[in-house]
This record gives sequence, C-alpha cells and structure tokens, in this order.
Amino acid sequence: MAHLAKLGALTDELVTLITLRTATSDLAQFNIHRESALRALRHHNHPRTNQFDVTSQLDGLEEKLRVYNEDPLADALRERLNTLSSLEVKWAPEILHLLLALSDDPVRNSKLKDLDFLKEPEPDEGPRLQWKDLCADDPLLREKKIWANVDFGAESSDGEDGYDDSRSEASGSTDLTGQSSVEEDPSRRPEDYAVDTISKEGLEILRNEQFWQKIPIINGVRLETVRRPISEIQAIREVLFMLGGLPTSIFEMPTPTTMEPSKSFVLKTASPDAFLKLSKSFAQQGSAILLLRSWVKRTQSIHLLQAFQGSISERLAQLDKLLAETQLRFVAPQDDIIVSLLAIHEDFRSYTRPLSRLSEMVKKLDEDQYAHAFRYLEVLYDETCTSQMAGDDEMYAFMGKIFFECLQVYLRPIRTWMEDGELRRGDKVFFVLEAVGDIEPASIWESRFKIRRTQGGILHAPRFLHATANKIFNTGKSVVVLKHLKQFGLLQAARTGIEPILDFDTVCNPTLLGLCPFPELFDSAFDSWIQSKHHQASSLLRKTLFDSCGLHTALDAMSHIYFIADGITGSKFTNYVFDKLDTLNSSWNDRFTLTELCQSTFGTLPSVSTDRIRMTVLPLNRKHQDVAKCRRSLKALSILEIKYHLAWPIQTIITPATMSSYRKIFTFLLQIRRSTHILSRQRLIVDTLMQNSGTDERALYYSLRMRLLWFNQMLYYYLTSLVLEPCTQKMQADLKAAADVDAMIQVHSAYLKTTIDQALLGSKLQLIHKTILKILELGIELEDAQAANAAADKQTAEQQQEMMDLSMASLGLHTPRKKAKPVQDFRRSVRSRTEESSSEEEEYDHVDLSILSSPGGDDEDELFVEKLRKMKSEFDRLVHFVASGLKGVARAGGSNEARSWDTLAEMLESGMGSGVTVFR
Repeated sequence: MAHLAKLGALTDELVTLITLRTATSDLAQFNIHRESALRALRHHNHPRTNQFDVTSQLDGLEEKLRVYNEDPLADALRERLNTLSSLEVKWAPEILHLLLALSDDPVRNSKLKDLDFLKEPEPDEGPRLQWKDLCADDPLLREKKIWANVDFGAESSDGEDGYDDSRSEASGSTDLTGQSSVEEDPSRRPEDYAVDTISKEGLEILRNEQFWQKIPIINGVRLETVRRPISEIQAIREVLFMLGGLPTSIFEMPTPTTMEPSKSFVLKTASPDAFLKLSKSFAQQGSAILLLRSWVKRTQSIHLLQAFQGSISERLAQLDKLLAETQLRFVAPQDDIIVSLLAIHEDFRSYTRPLSRLSEMVKKLDEDQYAHAFRYLEVLYDETCTSQMAGDDEMYAFMGKIFFECLQVYLRPIRTWMEDGELRRGDKVFFVLEAVGDIEPASIWESRFKIRRTQGGILHAPRFLHATANKIFNTGKSVVVLKHLKQFGLLQAARTGIEPILDFDTVCNPTLLGLCPFPELFDSAFDSWIQSKHHQASSLLRKTLFDSCGLHTALDAMSHIYFIADGITGSKFTNYVFDKLDTLNSSWNDRFTLTELCQSTFGTLPSVSTDRIRMTVLPLNRKHQDVAKCRRSLKALSILEIKYHLAWPIQTIITPATMSSYRKIFTFLLQIRRSTHILSRQRLIVDTLMQNSGTDERALYYSLRMRLLWFNQMLYYYLTSLVLEPCTQKMQADLKAAADVDAMIQVHSAYLKTTIDQALLGSKLQLIHKTILKILELGIELEDAQAANAAADKQTAEQQQEMMDLSMASLGLHTPRKKAKPVQDFRRSVRSRTEESSSEEEEYDHVDLSILSSPGGDDEDELFVEKLRKMKSEFDRLVHFVASGLKGVARAGGSNEARSWDTLAEMLESGMGSGVTVFR
C-alpha cells in the first residue's frame, strides 16, 4: 500500500508538471491523465538500463570532446566517471542514462567553469573572535594577576578565591560523566573485580552484584511478578553469554535448542516493548546458533556429514573468537567505548545471519527422514545460487566456501575411481557400484559396473553432477579395461599430477567473475577437473583398441562376412548352398559342412581369422523340415547364421547385442542372392519356348523375368552401394573422432540402427519388407512354372511321337522298336551340346528338371500363359505398393533414412515406367 500511495503522489505531480492541470482547476481532465499514467506505470515492466550501452555512449562523448579539442572537458568527464565507478552506486547506469537523455549538445554548450557551481559553498563563520574583543567586553581580563600561576600547595580554605570549588565541581562532574557511560570506573582492572568469598561480607557483596538474584521489595513484601531493571552493560554481558551457548538469566530455554527472552527483566534505558523486541531478535539468533552447536556434537559415521560438521564447527569457532574479542573490549577497554545493545546487535548480525540460514538447512535435513548423505551438498549449492541471484554477496561467499570445502570430501571416491579404477567397499554414497560375482572380460564395460539409481530411476548423485556423471563413470571403466590390457603403467606415466583447483576464490573470483552465474562457473571448473583425468584414460584406451587390439581389422572382417563385401568370395559360399537346395539335398543345412565352407571361402580374406568363423543352424520347424518346401521359400534361409567370434576388447565396442543386426542384414542379402541365382542360371539346354510356345508366352515370360532381375539388382545395389558402404565409412570416421569408449559404442549402435532402418529391416517397414520377400519369391515361382511347362511340353511331344509310331506300325510302315529314338536323339543332342558347353554349365547338367514342377493342385490345368499374366499382375501390384509405401514413410520421417527410402522409391518407379511392352 505504501508503494501505491507513493506512486500515486508522484503521478499527480508528474501530471501537474506536464499538463498544468490540478485536481482543483480541472478535475475531469486531471483524472483522465492521472488514470492513463497510472495504468501505464503499473502494467509496464521497465527493464534495467543496459550499462554497457551507457558506458559506450560516455566513451564516445569523451572521444568526441577530444576530437573537438576540448581536452579539459574530456579529462573532467573521465575523472568523474572513474570516481563514480569506485563508489559502486546501484543505480549508476540509470542515472547516467537520464543525464545523457537530458543533455543538449554537450560539446557546444558545456563549459568547464560551470563545474564550480557543483561545489558546496563554504559556511560563513562570521568574524573571528580576538582577545581584544574579549578584553573590551570584560575589563577583568585586562588585569595581569589573573594570568599568574596558582600555588596549589598553599593552605587555603575551601572555596578560596572561588577557584578550588569550581575545579572540584568540574572534576566531580567529569567523574560522573565517565562513570555514567559504563556505570563503572574504566580505569579499574579485571583483578579489581575479584571478591573475597571466604568471609560472609564478601559473599554478600557478590550476591548483591548478581542482579538476577535481586527481587524488588516494597514495605517488606517481595514482588516476584515485578520486572527487574538491568543496565545496558549487564544486558550486553548476558547476550554475549547466550550467543556463546552459555546459560543466562534474561533468556530462557523451553527446549534444548530454543531460546526465548525472559519477561522478568527490563532495560533501564529503553521501553519494555523495545527491549522485548530486541531480545526476541537476539533469541532467534541464539536459537539458530544453539541448534548448530547441538548438531555438531552428534556422532556421524559418514564422511560427508563429518565434513559438514567440521565446516560448521569452524564457523562457530570464528563466532566464539569474535565473542571473546567483544568481551575483552568491554572488560579491559583500551579506548573510550560506547555501551550500546543496538550496536552489538548490528555488529553480530553479519555473523549470525549466515549461521541462522545454516541452522534452517540443518533443521530441514533432520526433518527429511530419507535424505541422502549428499543432500546437504545440493542444499548448499542451491543456497549459493540463490544468494548470488539476490545480490547478497556476503551470503554468497559464505555458502560458496562451505560448499567447496564439503565438496572436496565427495571428490575423494571420484578421484580414486577416475585415477585408479577402484571402489571403496561398502560405500553407499558414491553412485558407481560393482556387480557381485565373476564377470567375463568381454562384459567388463557393459555389466561389471553399474550406476546406482533410486527407485524412481534418478541418479544417486547430487543434481549438479548429473551432467558429468557418465563421463566420470566411463573414465573409471576405461582405467579398469586398461588394467586388464596391461596398459595401466602407460597411463600413470602419462599423468602430470596437476589438476585444477576447486575452491571458491579460484572458481568464482568475485573480483573478476562477479557477474557470471555460479552454475556456469561451477560447471566450467568441474568439467575442466573431470577432463584432466578423462582425456588421458579415454585417449589411451581408444588408441589401444585401434592399434593393439585390431578394431579396424575386426570391422573390416564383419563387413566381408555379414555384408558380403567381396562378391566373388561370397558367391562361392552362396552358390554351394543354393545348388544343394535346387537338387533337394537334405544336407544343405548341415552346420559342419557349412562351417568348413565358410572357413574355406571367407577365411581366405586377409582381415578374417579362420578359427573365429562358425556356422550355426537354428532348430528346424515343420515348414523347414521338407527340403522341397525350403527350396521354394526364402524364409528358410533365415535358419543359417554365421558367427564370428571377436576378441573380448573388441566386444566392448561391437557388443553381442548388436550381432543380431548383422545377421539380419546377412539374411536379407542371402535372400536377394537366392532369387537372383535361380533367375539367372541356365537350366534348359533347348529353349522349348522358342519351339512350342506362342509369341504371348515368350513375351510374357521374358518380360517378367527381366523385371524380376531388374528389381533384384536395384535392391541389391541400393543395399550395398547406397546404404552399407556409405554408412560403414561414416561409422569408421566417427569412431576415430569419438571422445571415449562409450561414445564409440554409441557410434557403432547408431550405425547399426541407421543401417537397419535404411535396409528396410526396421520395425516401421515390416509390411514393406514382407512385400519385398513376396516379390523375390516370384522369381522362384516363375522358374518353377516355366520348368513345369517345359516338362509338360516334352511329355506331350513324346506321347504324340509314340502315337504316330503306333499308327505307322499298324500300317506296316515302321517297326515299333524304334519308338524311343526321338527320346534317344533328344538325349544324344543334349549330351553333344553339353560337351560343347563351358565347364560352368557342366555343373548344372545333372539337375533333374522334374523337381522344378509345382505339386499337384487346382492350378495344374491352368494354362501357362494365364499363370504368367497373374504373376506379372502380382509383380506390378507389389512393386507399386513398395514404391508408394516407401514414399509415404519418407514423407512422415524427414531424416536420413527417409531420404534413402525416397531414393529407392524413385528408382523403383523409374524402372517400372521403362518396362517392356507385353502383348496380351
């Protein structure tokens, strides 16, 4: 309300000065202007003036004055700016900004002599008093005998010449004045106050000095309820005792940690209400200090709380030292002192105010039953930040120094963990814990050490360390891994032993960094402290993994095995498996044979170690027990898994959990190769379509076969050239630039995730992936239909030849013994052409074409041309579905994966638009 009243009065004055209207002259207009001004002032938040802008304007004004040859004015301006900066006026920027706004061409209108008007005029003291003036007023002063020396040794009666009486009165008044200031003789020493308590007289004197024992007596009646007056020096003594934790009379203790002023005493020099109010303020300070004194006496088993107790004890010792100095000042004064209870209150306020805040923190921690041992560190950190934002430099420095003192104890397990990779047994305060039991070396990084978290999943560490917790955790794990790799000695030799200092004066430096926020100062300093230990361990471990452990070689081997980077070597493996399937050989999935095949093919590559390759076969289900069904289904290839066993340091980066992604990509590439293999191999020596089929059948068959081969090649090119190769190169570059092992793990995991998504194997593209598999299986279905049609045409031709031979035999034109000659001629023709074919074609002459025919069903009577039309229609529908689905997902994604999907969709659409014209 006081602020609103003051604002209203200032607004009235402002309206009157600007509009020349008052409430008496023109009330209506005055109220309109007044309400408009009040509304603008109330609802507008005026920001602080930009002090840097004001400084820049003043520097520009000074430079302008010097340019115009007004150096005296410029010097005077600079002198006053320097004086103003040393005064530390809070509103200096606003004042200077107002003066700049009010200035009118200061270069031309400013005059140096005008500064004389700013000097305060010297007071007129009037004419000086001279002896001749005094002598003129008092003739007695002209007599010489009045200036003669007085003989104090001569005997004279009291009051002779009026001199001794006046001097004694003056001396008496002086003594009274001196005693009234402290109510005792200041010249007396502490020994003068000693009382002989052996005699009863001395004991009675001592009891009379104890004011708290004196009870007022009126007419012989003891007045227990009457307040006993005390002097100010007595009140000061009681207050100092109370602040020192000693029992007093004017303060009561309702609880062991609470002080209350007693209502039985009043101050002689103050009203009862004023003394009671002042006593309550002292009691609040004493209660806070008494709580701290009681808390520091508790037995603490946790080092962090012991450090906090030590910091509080040190501050209490400083307070006790100040109390002792204050008591000494009153007991043995060196100079004249003023006895003032208010002065004592003001002197101790700056010391007791931070202690009162500490007592509130301690009380809050005691009330929190489930507070962590480092909870007080968070409270100290928050209080330091709050004090700085509030502009309370005294509280900021007090809390900041205690915070850094206690932080040193919390840094001890962090330093041991980051430098030696060791944890203290039974330590439940540090946020790193070690798993119980034996852990394999490959699982050291992933499973041996964990970050302790609360039941709510929050990190068990102070909030101000959450940002650097992972770096601390990774540094210690790097040291542990280096110990297992016998590289810890190199790490110790590379250390300089110098770490940044973490204390309040170094980190905050109020002189230079007073305007910087405390959180930013602490984060920067603590990050430098962490980096001094993190960089050496992480860089050495990264170098060891690349150089000594062969990380690059392992990544190259993974690409050659799972991504079939070497096409010729991969074809040797895949063709063998596919031929076994085409001949319906039940040993196509024999793991021993396949393991030997992998070792003999992939093992020839320089980066692949033969002993580490193994082939495993997943348990067969009912669908995969029949080899004929396995030949027609691409999903049967998913039971084949290649395992490449990596060294345990490499498994830190290429974790076992990521191997499933490699296997998915390998299976997908194998399925594409299977469809391409069955479409591109030449099974038939004689093209029966050219002899027995019509134009439509040949056009449909070759058009569909060409489209399927094109689809397979585009898909395989997209996976290998547009996905696997660029992603692998980027991953290897990111691994070299990674800061630590954890970053390398994240790079490799992100690489596999991106590769899986771009390779159409992610969870978002399951439907599209299944559709692609259907398109790939159309190639097997097409070749099966063509083989079945060729076999049927051959059987029909043989039946027609047999019927013709029988007819001719009945007519006596031909003997029936030569009925098989066409078949024999066909076989002889096949044999002769086989001998002329290349060695690669000889490999497939033994394939029985009858296995390519589909099993009997309702579609056996369907014409071959109708089957081709249905398959082509299905192919077109599925490809369009894949292209449109990829575009839709790409529009919804907006990432690198989305762009790759959109590229594949455009490739498919462009291929579909350039298809061969088919006659129907």
